This record gives sequence, structure tokens and C-alpha cells, in this order.
Amino acid sequence: MKLSLSKKITIQKTKINDNDVIYVIDNFLSEPEDIVSFACKTAYFNPPGKDGTLYPGIRDLMPRPYEACLQELLNELFESETYIHRCMLSLITIPDEELNEFQSLPHVDSLEDCQYASVHYLCDSQYGGTSIYKHIPSGDIKITPKNVQLMQDALNNNKQRGYLTNNNDLFESVFSVEAKFNRIVIYPSNLLHCADINKAKSISADPKRGRLTVASFFEI
Repeated sequence: MKLSLSKKITIQKTKINDNDVIYVIDNFLSEPEDIVSFACKTAYFNPPGKDGTLYPGIRDLMPRPYEACLQELLNELFESETYIHRCMLSLITIPDEELNEFQSLPHVDSLEDCQYASVHYLCDSQYGGTSIYKHIPSGDIKITPKNVQLMQDALNNNKQRGYLTNNNDLFESVFSVEAKFNRIVIYPSNLLHCADINKAKSISADPKRGRLTVASFFEI
């Protein structure tokens, strides 16, 4: 697989609070269709949970050329050195009614400010983007070692089971990014976030019919 950054790349920065910025980059790669082809013909998707996360679907590691392109993009965005942990080709496959209590809430991938995540959409807006949430009782949008207890409180008080598609008594969306083919969104891993799932479209193991994305995790 040969991949390269697009020369038509555009970068939008949004400050979500006093310290944190969300990056929305359009036209990320010159050859995004090659990833869809890889997903259809070559990728070996592992069962849900095999990657050690609560992601409600199947995943496979991306080849090195993808990681190299992401690294090139990160070098342009951040002055500090970055270290990529992994890049995971992802498809949501678990039905709404089979989600557990943890998967029914916004989540964080880390408690540390130095950890970041990205979602590269290889699907369009009808499959759902990504939203950042505020925990209404506390007003917090970020989880750190100082307030991690609120996640347990949310689990204890959550009355909803299934994909979070609207605000509820505990969480309110404060920022949303629409899915767009070849768009990548980058955000701090400890911001409360959740995929915006279209229950009629997003859940499929077919790369051409489901919410195909690449989820990546890196450290600054």
C-alpha cells in the first residue's frame, strides 16, 4: 500500500476550552480509496474486544504506510515530538441492544493530557461523526485522575442502554464533527467523546456499507 498526504489538505482548529484544541482536517490522504480496498480485500478484522478496548466492533491494525502519513501530518500540527501507539481500521458491528453499560456512555481513552486520538472517516455524513460531551452534574468535559470518580457515578446513575444519539440527563453534546469521506478529526484523548451512530446505517461488517474509520492513538 502506497499512501501520501493530499496537496489539497485543509486544517481547521477549534478551541474547546482554555487549553484544548480540536483539529478537523479535510482531504487528508491522496489515496483514501486504497484504504477502502484494503478493508474489503486484505484486512483481517478481529472480533470485538480483541484489541483490548470497549470499541463496539471489529478492528485490524493499519499497515505502516498509513502510520507514516499520520506522523507527517502530526509533525505539521504539533511543535513537540509525537509518538504513535497504533492505528486501527474499525467497523461498528455490535447491535444497539447488545451494548453493555460502559458502551452506552461517552468515554475517554486516557486520563493524561499528553495523549491524543484521531478518527479518519472513510464514510460520509449519514454514518455519523463524533461528538464531545459535557457531564451535566459537574460541568466537566475532561476526565483526569482528579475527577475520574464521576465516570463511576455516571455508570451508577445512567438509565439508558444503547448508543448515545441524543443528550440525556447526564451528558450534553458541546461540540460535534460530521463524518466526511477522507476527513480526520484529532482531539485530546481525555475529552469525553462518543461516536454519533446512525442505527440504521452505521452498524455493519461490510466496509462498503458500514461506518468505516481508522482510529489512531498517539502521545505528545
